[in-house]
Amino acid sequence: MKKLWLVVLVSLLAACSSGGNVVTDVFRTWNTQFSDVAELTAKLRTKQIKPVPVINLPFQMLSLDSNNRIDITDSSPVVNFPQGKSFVAALLLPEQISRFTFSLESITGRTVFVPSVVFLNENLQEVSHSADAQFTDEGVYSIENAFTAEMTQAIRYVLVYSKDSVLDGKTELVDPIREYEKNKGNDLSESSYPKVYAKHSPIGHLNIRLKDVFFSAPLPMIGENTTKNEANQMTIKTIDAAPTILSDTEEFYLQQISKALKEDNLSRAKSLVKEAERAGSTKAKSHYLKELGKQQ
Repeated sequence: MKKLWLVVLVSLLAACSSGGNVVTDVFRTWNTQFSDVAELTAKLRTKQIKPVPVINLPFQMLSLDSNNRIDITDSSPVVNFPQGKSFVAALLLPEQISRFTFSLESITGRTVFVPSVVFLNENLQEVSHSADAQFTDEGVYSIENAFTAEMTQAIRYVLVYSKDSVLDGKTELVDPIREYEKNKGNDLSESSYPKVYAKHSPIGHLNIRLKDVFFSAPLPMIGENTTKNEANQMTIKTIDAAPTILSDTEEFYLQQISKALKEDNLSRAKSLVKEAERAGSTKAKSHYLKELGKQQ
């Protein structure tokens, strides 16, 4: 069992779930609570929860210039993977990227979502998958994948899920009190200093970033010793480039803006407009205003 250095308040570590609710994340409260992860896992394995075809998933566009905080909850769609059914985060990769690093952290508290990631092409076929998530000293399960230009061209969609084989497990956390007593040479009996664990959960909270992003773009000026072909193959490392958005991507943004407005989520709609414009959309703002006018 791997150990994890986790700096926490002693009172939080000592608090146990003895019949009450277990908060998914003791550090960040996003109103995601449930009574027992074992009960939720058992329910997931029954026919009561129906899987959704990947083609019908509501994909969420990843932001390039900020941290993507993703909730996987018991209301998230379920997909039947070869490793078993799982609640899933369905993500869409922005276009015009020539190279990037996918970085994911799953927050560890009293429970933890042990992540796996599969990368799909535009036909929803698997082109790559992540290695097993690793613990870091910062207190998270971490996955990081750096993709070459050739692989990046093939990737369009990302699915984050948890394997059925890990759901019955738990991870031992390194309790600062136990470590302190151990360093003093004191006996660490279970009765005096019980070990602290994070239950493996089918739901949880994720932080996802796209790092080291490169966009394919021709250089604005060609030097005397640079051929036009060589210049066109160069990349500019920037997230401020103005890519030309494809029609299907722009349509996706417009649909999501309409959905946000129907749900009276103006903040979300405005955020989508900004993201769409950064991706090269010229229709997002006018679409937003038009849809907003319909609600007057």
